[in-house]
Amino acid sequence: MDGIVTKMKTVALGWAWLVGGALNQAAVSPEQHQKLVETCRWLSQQDLAYGQSWQPPGHPYVITMDCSNTVRYIVWKVFGLNLPRTASDQYVFLRQRGKVREVPMQSDGRIDPQKLVAEMRSGDLLFWEWTYNVPRDPPISHVMIYLGRKKDGQAMVAGSSQRLDGERGGGVDVYTFDPNAPSGNARNFFRFITHRGRLVAYARPVARPGWAERGGLE
Repeated sequence: MDGIVTKMKTVALGWAWLVGGALNQAAVSPEQHQKLVETCRWLSQQDLAYGQSWQPPGHPYVITMDCSNTVRYIVWKVFGLNLPRTASDQYVFLRQRGKVREVPMQSDGRIDPQKLVAEMRSGDLLFWEWTYNVPRDPPISHVMIYLGRKKDGQAMVAGSSQRLDGERGGGVDVYTFDPNAPSGNARNFFRFITHRGRLVAYARPVARPGWAERGGLE
């Protein structure tokens, strides 16, 4: 996929996490957060490539583990919520319910990483547009799920990517998160860049409808 992720380091006995504003401000319960981290860690150990067909244990269907289906499975497994199939449809579905917020920007046109991480909570979804030439409106083309911060302050995400620098090496994996990292581009027939991929929004699936309109304070 794109350059939105860099290699993470693990500790021998697992991950030590400090979640955003800490678990005392998390949108999910401590138990849900723990289940989210454990589910994503378990998925990363299944050695699944981006877009690989896979049938989870006890699941009735084979799943194509691209970015949107991976996030869809995680959200269903952890929170019991059903999301649409594509990243674009997930974005629209959550936006219609008032659960999507634009990422905070700096005066130089870059995303404000400190403000964004302070606003996000474990279980939030991150949406990118134009990471490739996607025939959708809106052109949302990539999604991952936010896990929180490690004790060293590094923000972490999980999902499926064509990058090769996750915990396991890529595919369905866990990655460090840099909102301003290069994230692919859309190109025309002559290979000229027509749109630059960028992170545009985050969403909170577990929030009550209208969360974004209420300032994202819950």
